[in-house]
Amino acid sequence: MSQPTIVCISANPGLDRRIRLHNLAVGEINRARTVESLPGGKAAHVAMASRALGAHAVWLGFLGGATGEECAAGLRTLGIEVVPVRVSDSTRINLEFIEDSKKVTEVLEPGNSPGSAACEEMLDILANRLKAEWKNATVAISGSLPVETPSEFYISLVKAARKAGSKVFLDTSGEALSATLAAGPDLVKPNRQEAEGLLSTSLRGGRSVANAAKQLIARGASSAAITMGAEGMIWIEGKDGAGWVAHAPKINPVSAVGSGDATLAGFAYGSAVGKSGPELLKLAAACGAANCMAALPGQITRTNVERFISQVEISEITN
Repeated sequence: MSQPTIVCISANPGLDRRIRLHNLAVGEINRARTVESLPGGKAAHVAMASRALGAHAVWLGFLGGATGEECAAGLRTLGIEVVPVRVSDSTRINLEFIEDSKKVTEVLEPGNSPGSAACEEMLDILANRLKAEWKNATVAISGSLPVETPSEFYISLVKAARKAGSKVFLDTSGEALSATLAAGPDLVKPNRQEAEGLLSTSLRGGRSVANAAKQLIARGASSAAITMGAEGMIWIEGKDGAGWVAHAPKINPVSAVGSGDATLAGFAYGSAVGKSGPELLKLAAACGAANCMAALPGQITRTNVERFISQVEISEITN
């Protein structure tokens, strides 16, 4: 089987600064032990995980300034094809504080508006290349929209990909998720908190989470998965499809940051190579677990994924 192409779209990338320290004291002077700079944003993690699984991973995103160049260089080092859309403002910087207790505190910059011209350029690149060198690619759209960028932008991206015959996997939240559901993405993957915010309800049990996934499908998505951290993941295959619960193996995680992105990569890659049903769900859940063991977000290993697949427990949701 030929190597699948997965195009990972980032409207709001960032350069992540990972800062390790003994304890984060709010309102005090904190001294870091180590600082790392990494390509960031959800789409970057999806691209990294897709590449580790064996895909030809393409990252398409807005980049500006020295931080943008650093992001691009970091992705290329990992074997990812980078297609930048240049913008005038510098790419945002996100801070991640990791304490010895493994508690993680993130401070995320909002990101600057790329402007309508840059949005049109990204849309043109996607539409044109899906007809040429990216033909039959799977498209993954991940992360937030930068300020002053309308949610209609994601709708346009989904429609362009669907028109080219590509499957689209979406992981976003808030108004961007609410609006884009109607465009008919093949799969949406919010976490429980994001689903609660969208549906304005509390999800405190497998049945309520499954019903929430069905509501996402009723709003336009072809299928929906909702991740619940250590409690697992629920996936409804479609309007009339089966529902499944997945529980990953118990592990001592290094960090859960990026696990949802690795899960989305598992869904996208697995679908691209013909997996479906429980087999596809096991791969997605195993990717999320493998990310918890990775030294850096998104940088999973195929060895860990294959090891965890057999340990993922799957059960069908019955009415």
